[in-house]
Order: sequence, then C-alpha cells, then structure tokens
Amino acid sequence: MTTLDIDEKQLLVEAVEVSDAFIIFKMADGRRIEAPLWWYPRLQAANPEQRAKWEILPFGDAVGWEEIDEYISAKALIIGGAAPGAVPPSQAAE
Repeated sequence: MTTLDIDEKQLLVEAVEVSDAFIIFKMADGRRIEAPLWWYPRLQAANPEQRAKWEILPFGDAVGWEEIDEYISAKALIIGGAAPGAVPPSQAAE
C-alpha cells in the first residue's frame, strides 16, 4: 500500500463537531480529522442549529447537511483542499 492508498474502513465517520473555526470528523478508529471551517463557506455561513443537523451518509464515509446542501467526505478532509469559492480569512479582509 502506498501513502495515497486509503482502506475504505479507515474512512468511517462516527461523529462530527463544528466549531466557529474548525470542522472535526471523529473517525470510527479513534482518529480526529479536522479542517478549517472557512474551507466550506456554506457550513461557515450556517447558524449553530443548521450546523448541528448533520447526518452520516449511507456508506459511512461522508457527512451531509441537507438543509444547507453541504456534503463532505472523510477522504476530502484527509486529502485536504478548500471547496470552490472558499476564501482564506487573510484574503477576505483585503
């Protein structure tokens, strides 16, 4: 297995936490994977109640917020990279 190969069992999401600055996936194997919340503008713009309405999608490797039309896979957090239209806070202030 190379470093780019990911076993599907390693992608099982158990829970999600969304703070004002980060999104955190708590994985079934005990890991925590986090990314800056600004990577996901729709989630960042959502209110706390909307952020709390997440559900793990059928294969267990992604999470959805249907009300705000946001869907994030564990693989996306592992690989890294912001959603289209995401602007780093340092550039947003300009």
